[in-house]
Amino acid sequence: MDFTALIDRLGEGGTVALGGLLIGLLFGAFAQRSKFCLRAAIIEFARARPGARLAVWLFVFSGAVVGTQALIELGLLDVSESRWLGMSSSLSGAVIGGLIFGVGMVLARGCVARLLVLSATGNLRSLLSGLIIAVTAQATLRGVLSPLRDALAGLWVVGPEMNDALGHLGLGAYSGLGLGLVWLAAAIFFGVRSRVP
Repeated sequence: MDFTALIDRLGEGGTVALGGLLIGLLFGAFAQRSKFCLRAAIIEFARARPGARLAVWLFVFSGAVVGTQALIELGLLDVSESRWLGMSSSLSGAVIGGLIFGVGMVLARGCVARLLVLSATGNLRSLLSGLIIAVTAQATLRGVLSPLRDALAGLWVVGPEMNDALGHLGLGAYSGLGLGLVWLAAAIFFGVRSRVP
């Protein structure tokens, strides 16, 4: 896709803002319609009763994987220059951050995405929880909690060669697309079984 004409007209900042607005509107509409909730999907999985919420989460996850891998395989998306694949990663940050996210999600009764959608419907609990999350995230990124974040992130760091999970596992081309299609098949199975509209 060539966004040159749009960038020439709106500038880079305006184009990014317009893209963010469109993505936000689409996400809000789809999240509200599908009642997407990671916490509810995890609860269904933990209770060994996969239902509609797990099916919706699997659709979202597999759709992202299949879409991204298809664009890569078709040559429409080049990730070789991605800064995320070219820099070291913190496994300790991912593990500790994931645990904090999970505990917070259970205590707040919803993940950040769901809280945002519920806030837009007037749910004050979700609005307050979202504001606390936003202030804490800013404090962790650039505020009083950033030294602690840096210390925890430095506990277990791996090099850029570990960022390509498929390459590290020795899986060839199209394996990412194949894995995504397997997850998509699981989503369709659980969706049909749960009668997701």
